[in-house]
Amino acid sequence: MNCIRCKKPIVEARLKALPATKTCVACSSVERVAGFALITGKTEYSALQIVSQQEAQRLSKMQARKGTGASAYITKEKRN
Repeated sequence: MNCIRCKKPIVEARLKALPATKTCVACSSVERVAGFALITGKTEYSALQIVSQQEAQRLSKMQARKGTGASAYITKEKRN
């Protein structure tokens, strides 16, 4: 299937995820989102939190931080 805007082929993975789509990723007007599994029990992931790309990037930075707590992250962010 081809995109209705640019006429280029829509990748198979997109068609599997969104069978009714008529546009490719580049032509899509929908903002991309990210999903994070949430632990709702002691050992289970049973919920999914959907966030914007900007929030996903912020959360990834916080997850990758090094130091001894939030103050180390805040200090590093102020320097940048």
